Amino acid sequence: MVNTGTRWCIDTNTLVPWLMTDSRVLDLLIKKYGIPSDFRDIYLNRHKHSIDFIQKIIDLKSEGFSDEFFFSYLAMNEVYSAVRDEIRSILLFKNGTPLSRWSEEKNSLDLPEDSMETVYEDIENKFDVLFGNNTIIPLSDEPEEKGDNFSEIVASLIFTFKRVKNQDAILLTTAISVRANYFVTFDKRLISEVSKDLEKKYQLFLISPKHGNTLLKKVKTPGR
Repeated sequence: MVNTGTRWCIDTNTLVPWLMTDSRVLDLLIKKYGIPSDFRDIYLNRHKHSIDFIQKIIDLKSEGFSDEFFFSYLAMNEVYSAVRDEIRSILLFKNGTPLSRWSEEKNSLDLPEDSMETVYEDIENKFDVLFGNNTIIPLSDEPEEKGDNFSEIVASLIFTFKRVKNQDAILLTTAISVRANYFVTFDKRLISEVSKDLEKKYQLFLISPKHGNTLLKKVKTPGR
């Protein structure tokens, strides 16, 4: 297999849709609350590129593909918050809450206690798949040997880009610190605001899961 020597960092919003679907958490919740099947179709359609991207990584790494894929501990911790928001969205949909009120009411919803342990276990099991055999490599958010430089980059991102959030800055700095070539994110706002500058200064390309899929499809494997 061709070794491109490329390093990729993955944003939380790119990983969560695969976790929700492959763990069958989405199906569990749809069944539990009697959500119409149309909801699942809409979800899969919206997140198809993210789901396909993560699955492609798993498939390629199982074949010995030597590109490195990273996921920071901050992003890993954000997974649970993102899954919580996905569950809340399902409940808001079930309750028929108007979209205009989702932002207002989302944080006031209690999660169903009888489902949360199962959801947690199912997500944890999928972490074993993702991080087993170095398919995706978990990263510290502040490598000890680059601590001062790490903080400097975080600060520069926050002060330079008015819409960059603290967690955005940490995730991007983690990608920069490992000399990643790509940061794959579903966040169009982030891509539009910082991609040109980070490409020029750090040779870090911010790309969408759809773009990531296009690049991975060009990988040459034996027999192709």
